[in-house]
Amino acid sequence: MKIYYVFLIGVCTIFLFSVFYTVEAFTLSKEEKIDVVHLTNPEQEFRIRWEHSVEKEDWEERFIVQDGGITLTGTRFKTFGAGVPHNTGEDTYVRDGWVYMDGIHQPIGSSLAFRTGETTEHRLSYGKDITYQLDEKTAYQVSVNRMPAWKFIVLKWQGWKGEL
Repeated sequence: MKIYYVFLIGVCTIFLFSVFYTVEAFTLSKEEKIDVVHLTNPEQEFRIRWEHSVEKEDWEERFIVQDGGITLTGTRFKTFGAGVPHNTGEDTYVRDGWVYMDGIHQPIGSSLAFRTGETTEHRLSYGKDITYQLDEKTAYQVSVNRMPAWKFIVLKWQGWKGEL
């Protein structure tokens, strides 16, 4: 009987913890359904990369998760084209065939919406080791928000697929 009460208290504690404790989560939603979820780390980096539809060269923008929001920190591309500024950020340089613009520090907010093209081959990289190939002609949204721990656990348990 004593073990039953210890077990019951443990289950109640875990339940209350998961309901009232919140975590900061990075989510990638596709067509308004959460497709990917990760816990954020301070200054967590992610990148969105695609093939420019006119120049047919890769373009990459780098972001960090900071203070509950998304900040654009830099960009890199192979060639200057129409509309590309020549002096964005604190440092512009060329290395290994890429033009880098670093030190941009442009706050985006808590979410970033974008749409992939038919031939742009969009990819999203999270951290150093995780890259997601994104579907063509699809609306995506990257968000940083607080959610109850139970919701994060359920999303992870579902294998990063779900709608809650």
